[in-house]
Amino acid sequence: MWRDWLDRFEQLAPRVLRMPAYVLRVLADVRPMADVGPVDLDEARRVLSDRLLTLDADPPARRFGRVFVGTPNQARGRAFRVVFVPGLAERMFPQKPREDPLLLDDRRIELSDALPTQDDRLESERLLLQIAAGAASERLYVSYPRIELTESRARVPSFYALDIMRAVTGSVPDHEWLEDRAREAGSATLAWPAPARADEAIDDQEHDLAVLRGLLAKDGAEVKGHAHYLLGLNECLRRSVVDRWAHGQTRWSKNDGLIAVSPSIAAALAVRRLTERSYSMSALQRFTACPYQFMLASFYRLEPLAQPEPLQRMDPLTRGSIFHEIQFGFFRELQRRRELPVTETNLDTARGVLEAIVDEVATRQHDELAPAVERVWVDEVASIRRDLIAWLHHLARDGAEWDPSRFEFAFGKVPGVRDATSISEDVVIEGGFRLRGAIDLIETHRQTKVLRVTDHKTGRKPDRIDKTIIGGGAVLQPVLYAMVAEKAFDAAVIGGRLFYCTSTGSFYPHEIPLNEMTRTAGLEVLRIIDRAIELGFLAASPDEDACGRCDFISVCGRDVARRVARKPQDALADLAALRSRP
Repeated sequence: MWRDWLDRFEQLAPRVLRMPAYVLRVLADVRPMADVGPVDLDEARRVLSDRLLTLDADPPARRFGRVFVGTPNQARGRAFRVVFVPGLAERMFPQKPREDPLLLDDRRIELSDALPTQDDRLESERLLLQIAAGAASERLYVSYPRIELTESRARVPSFYALDIMRAVTGSVPDHEWLEDRAREAGSATLAWPAPARADEAIDDQEHDLAVLRGLLAKDGAEVKGHAHYLLGLNECLRRSVVDRWAHGQTRWSKNDGLIAVSPSIAAALAVRRLTERSYSMSALQRFTACPYQFMLASFYRLEPLAQPEPLQRMDPLTRGSIFHEIQFGFFRELQRRRELPVTETNLDTARGVLEAIVDEVATRQHDELAPAVERVWVDEVASIRRDLIAWLHHLARDGAEWDPSRFEFAFGKVPGVRDATSISEDVVIEGGFRLRGAIDLIETHRQTKVLRVTDHKTGRKPDRIDKTIIGGGAVLQPVLYAMVAEKAFDAAVIGGRLFYCTSTGSFYPHEIPLNEMTRTAGLEVLRIIDRAIELGFLAASPDEDACGRCDFISVCGRDVARRVARKPQDALADLAALRSRP
């Protein structure tokens, strides 16, 4: 019933709104509908949305020195010295005339003269313009938007604007003449939102932009220093201009990121070396994408602000998270039942368990993610289910040889639900490097008892994955996780593998053996990153296409690669060598 919805809305509003008074007032206005119902949430939303989208504020006791903003109907009986009427554009004011589809005008005329028809609606629209214009006692301004922002096309004035010009001049102008007059009167554009003359500006920002517009049109030597006053007026602008200038220099500077160790930061850098604190694989892989990105994320712990929004389409990160959660729940349930490993003999039982875990996780995630389009969610879950069932068959083929012993094995302080045998201490591998993270799957060979580490991937298989060992520093899990397992369990590890366990990845397992060559390659990555921290050189120097995927694009701007190409490249020798490794 409406009563129940209103009670819930009144409880919710103070919890989510800083100023809930207006919303509570709207809810009180519809309280007489309390006994109406039953209604669903969608109907309640439709009834309340129009009332909540328009904010009506009671006028103050004294109107002098204030601006009244309202609809033409609200101007009835009022008089103002100056009146502004915006929006006199085609399909805005007046609205495009439409007949009522449920009762056309022909039928209306037959039924009753009191029913409004198209002509009556047009007269009502014209009356609104007359009321607005009639409220002005000294001056009337009318305007229309010259550009339709959503469609990036030019707008044209409505015939109401032509009517007003006819009243002013005594003749009806054509649209082209009126558009030319409007363009002259309002010379601001989307690219430069300011008038041509500074004395026509309505605020400080328009004034400064108008000044710059005139200076940019003249010779540089003639206007040198004329805009220097802006740097003294606005500290933020001064920093931005100086920073942009420094970025364009052909030498490395502090504006490019961290470029040297100074006495004030030496101690802070020392405690962030790889031998002093632990790093996760995902953090270390940021280094090869861009050392500055690595510093912002790992040292300063910066991250983009999470904006809650309804799930329209399942993004790869969300899909991967759900996929891993289902795999972990599946392994844990089979371990509890003592039905590991999965083989051809117990495949049907394992599939039943997998189906139940998929349903359980999908129900929980549905409540947390609140998908906006139910059909999209159903299709995405069905796709995940199909991939997991296919993955199960691959798991059963390995079951005769490999026994899953640990899953989501965490080492170091890693949040989330993990394997019961996880350890809270960091793992220190050869070279004294400290690591933390979580290994998707550790398997034990049933005859030799050697271990194998698997990192599950839900994305697309790279084109040349068969030659990958560390992937230029971007693929560290197989080698370093294998070294971690070797150290943590004091056992022989045959190697690590990337298992692209979805149809998108073609269910492709990429094996990387743990031998002297791969061990050296993994340690070389850690030495290069550690040396960069020791030398204090963590400048912005992105890999190809890294800026398009970076969370910190607003910090550096989009032309970092072009700027870096002009600077001395000897400082990037280690990084270039790392990126060239297979």
